[in-house]
Amino acid sequence: MAMVGIDQTSEPGSDTRIPEASKAVLEALQAENRAAAARLRACYALLDICDDVEFQRAIDAGYDPMCEEPQDYALIDPFDIACAEIVAAYGVHTHRARALIKLSITLVNNFPALLEAMECGRLDEDTVKMLARQMRVVDSRFRPDVQQAVVDWLLGAIDAGQRPGRDRILSQTDRIIEESDPDGVLARRRRAITERNVQVRRSSDGMAQLHAYLTSAEAAALYEALQMSARDQIKKEKDSRGESTRYVDAGVCDNSSGRRIGERRADALVDAILGPGQGADPGSAPESESVAGERLEGETPRAQLRPHITVLTELGPGGEPAVYMPRGGPATIDALMELLSRCVGATISVPDPTPGSADSSTAARRYRISAELARRIRLRDGTCRHPGCSVPADDCDVDHVRPFNHSDPGSGGLTVEFNLMCLCRRHHRFKTFHGWRYQLARDGTLTVTTSTGHTLTTEPDGPLARWRQRPDEGASSDDGPPRPWLSPEPKPTYWFQRIQRQVAARRENIAARRVPEPGDPGYDPPPF
Repeated sequence: MAMVGIDQTSEPGSDTRIPEASKAVLEALQAENRAAAARLRACYALLDICDDVEFQRAIDAGYDPMCEEPQDYALIDPFDIACAEIVAAYGVHTHRARALIKLSITLVNNFPALLEAMECGRLDEDTVKMLARQMRVVDSRFRPDVQQAVVDWLLGAIDAGQRPGRDRILSQTDRIIEESDPDGVLARRRRAITERNVQVRRSSDGMAQLHAYLTSAEAAALYEALQMSARDQIKKEKDSRGESTRYVDAGVCDNSSGRRIGERRADALVDAILGPGQGADPGSAPESESVAGERLEGETPRAQLRPHITVLTELGPGGEPAVYMPRGGPATIDALMELLSRCVGATISVPDPTPGSADSSTAARRYRISAELARRIRLRDGTCRHPGCSVPADDCDVDHVRPFNHSDPGSGGLTVEFNLMCLCRRHHRFKTFHGWRYQLARDGTLTVTTSTGHTLTTEPDGPLARWRQRPDEGASSDDGPPRPWLSPEPKPTYWFQRIQRQVAARRENIAARRVPEPGDPGYDPPPF
């Protein structure tokens, strides 16, 4: 095997590979910035064409631009058409397509200087979005001068060898805004307060993400309170561990002390809002405990939770049931028990997972969808079924794929599971009034044919669909070698191992100091 050595006689800096590689990276980044600007220009051009097409459609339907009479026909927002076309052609999700078109509108109409800097390759898309958001409420009279001054300062600083960070860029932008529009910064801050929000987003492995957009003072205070609660819990556990090691017969010690500080902050947040549940650690519950749903005098009232929980299991014994939590998505039995310990009540449903089990010949010829069938469709689909859309099914309409025939219900468009799907309100209107064709298979697979010739498919991703796609439990599990990594045993933490060593050492020390008693080997009674 050849060894590559370092030439000790080479001059410092004589290796040109790093400068050449840096130059190649710079050229690639500049090309990426120019390509991003061209992409935004193309998105804006697509939106402009969609707007012209819809306007011509309105003219053909009898729309008179000079008349203010209400329209008696349906129009689709050109923005939604452009988004759908980008999803079909580019393969991105709807959220990304909407973000591209929104950014193109913002830059072309309000901040052309930022877009021109991108086209020159000098600014990247993330920096441009940050600056556009920072200047979003500047008065239109001052906006051209303000944005040009910001671009000139930033590019000049980079050319002078400075590399300003994010905070420096934003603070200098505010100074430039204040020079031209003193009320602009205050207006943006007042608007930001109205944009506070809390959102939940489903994640994998039975988890979900909770996002909070708060004022800096509120966020700092909440974080400090959670941090203090987590530190207090650590101190209590350390004191408890130290006390437990004094006793030889303490048995197996608690290994929960290996949890990270972030996990403890999460526990503190949940306990602060919902109250400590049965799964809380020893010592974390308040001294004056109350029954779930009751409130002691002077105690802060807790949220009264009554969730609707769906459990998918076989009709009869056997099989591990799958649990579907409201908003949070799939969960485990342990998570279900933890939630129920914090609730004053719950509605638990165990639907039959067999396809079409909620259909009936009578309800199939009715336009109105029953609550049981609608919930079943939402459990099957999980999200909006339109290509690229991920709006939760709980926020969607349940729509007939083949339109319901009100004059002759038996001729088609029945209200049954294989003819129903979840669509958000935006895509519900899009399907009804646009020219795309939709076909739903009995297994829930949706095939969409666009007006431009693309064929797109989406599969249901709800808990009911995943339950139906699970492996056959009757299949033999002896095929192939054993794979223990598929079901690993939990590993003891560092603190758990440390405490075990301490307990074992104490046992040895006490055994060494122990005085033999009659009957023990080596017992030698003292002389009298």
